[in-house]
Amino acid sequence: MEISKRNETAAFTVDLLGGAITNFHLRDSDRINPLSFAFSKDQMPDNNKAGAPYRGHFLCLGRWGLPSAGEIKAGVPNHGQIANILWQQKDAGELVLTMEATSTLEGLHVERSMQLDQNDPVVAVKETVSNVNPLGRLYNMVQHPTLAAPFLNASTIISSNATTGFDQARYKQVAENTFTWPNVKDEKGDFIDLRKPAGKYNSVFSFVADKNAETGWISAYSPEFNLLFGYAWKRSDYPWIHLWQHWEDDAIKYRGIEFGTAGIHQPFAEILNTSTQLFGERTFAYIDAGESVSKKYFSFLYKPGKKVTGVNDIRIENEYINIVINQDETIRLHISSDQL
Repeated sequence: MEISKRNETAAFTVDLLGGAITNFHLRDSDRINPLSFAFSKDQMPDNNKAGAPYRGHFLCLGRWGLPSAGEIKAGVPNHGQIANILWQQKDAGELVLTMEATSTLEGLHVERSMQLDQNDPVVAVKETVSNVNPLGRLYNMVQHPTLAAPFLNASTIISSNATTGFDQARYKQVAENTFTWPNVKDEKGDFIDLRKPAGKYNSVFSFVADKNAETGWISAYSPEFNLLFGYAWKRSDYPWIHLWQHWEDDAIKYRGIEFGTAGIHQPFAEILNTSTQLFGERTFAYIDAGESVSKKYFSFLYKPGKKVTGVNDIRIENEYINIVINQDETIRLHISSDQL
């Protein structure tokens, strides 16, 4: 079941099966949806096939990536059960949607409130996670937006305030596998610029968001449609930024622009055996029995008056998201006070 909300400038859609944000577009003639990514049932991992396929922007809760062998036997899906099950709508207003889901396998309940700004193309999302089991546990929470065609092509530019990071394919050798955004190396040792990669390399690179910034952010710009899409959040909520890229037939097919609490894309036993901290950040989070944790992020769209050569900075300040493009031009998008 899909539910949509719209204002004069933008609209978003959520699918209650899986809880994914499947569409976010400007209400202009193009109506390009950056979140058009969708897996079929056949593309899903075996332990996920009974539930919702991955679509658009979904929430990884409980874990990021593969469960352990024992957890898979117990029925735990990749990326956690929350993205695999039916959510329940709690309430809805003209611009507001609230929904919830409970993972019996993860022992976690999540309540989500989404609010579209009165006028601007900004969606504010608040998610409160509660541990409903009588034991505290390790967990992770990762926002998983994925770009696809037509918004995504070879010219799409990714920007962020990522700093130091590594290739998840070599997570056990981080000391010899450390990079500074946006320059990384592929499996052959050739340099890649992750803002607009030209070489075929299916990969996940993870980075720490700028520790000197209060706001973490990531954006994607399509020169073809002159459309800017992105996210901003309190850096302390989500210190990690993850860039997934998947190529098919020498063309970029998917790009994940993810952010969250997780540092290593492995089951918890492997994370504990590898590293509990990287670059001064924890590689997992902890939630006590009966504890609730709330986190927020803002998603935005914008069609600039001229082509964007780069996004230099994004800051959440008072009731605005300030986006600095082309070195010195600032875009100001309003956030109503009850969204902050």
